[in-house]
Amino acid sequence: MGRYGVRWEGVLGSHLEVQLLAPPWAARRALRAIQEEVVRLEGLFSRHRGSELTRLLAQGGGEVSPEMGFLLEKALRLMEATQGAFHPAPRHGGVPYRLAGNRVELFAPIDLDGLAKGYIADRAAAKAKALGARAVLVNLGGDLARLGPGEALVALEDPLGPDNAPPAHTLRLGEGGVATSGVRHRGAHLLDPRTGRPAAGLQATVLAGSALLAEALAKALFVLKEEAWPILKAHGAQGVLFTGEGPKAGP
Repeated sequence: MGRYGVRWEGVLGSHLEVQLLAPPWAARRALRAIQEEVVRLEGLFSRHRGSELTRLLAQGGGEVSPEMGFLLEKALRLMEATQGAFHPAPRHGGVPYRLAGNRVELFAPIDLDGLAKGYIADRAAAKAKALGARAVLVNLGGDLARLGPGEALVALEDPLGPDNAPPAHTLRLGEGGVATSGVRHRGAHLLDPRTGRPAAGLQATVLAGSALLAEALAKALFVLKEEAWPILKAHGAQGVLFTGEGPKAGP
């Protein structure tokens, strides 16, 4: 049993880092399978090269694969659960598309980057676990997915602090996912889909049962602030909201 790590650049416009606790034979097989799975899923969800998503955007809809259909359905459910604070077409709001069986009709340009990152991180972790890894931690552009015994300490940066500052808060991730939405690395880029205007705030981090769920709820927490605590509680999640007064954990 040993510890193994690898990092790939240029995955969904970001980086992919994998850490494994596994026997040598399982580590080699798992890392190879993860890379193959990520390449396959990029072919579905990437906006940075030709994919199923870019085809749907160019055509205004069409036939969808089972995994694309799953993600589109999940996005609609999370949009409803978060009262529109999470939205798969945040610049447009309203009804983004209509799903009917294995076909979708788009009413607005959809952006699945966040959910796709979470979903791919979850799938990569599951693939490694299925191939013999005892524990696995996947970091896809800051979205974390972890499976296996034990836990990982997730250090949260102060969005207003220097790069070498000590962590402002720490989360313990057993099995599940962590995602952050904020202004530290990309500036004020997050919109409130309900108004179409920039959402005020600094940073929101969510720990949930999957990276996909954490990604959507982190955006909802950033937009809704404390009003999102009941939503997180309903999904068995916890969050940390950073304001000018520092971090506030809930619910």
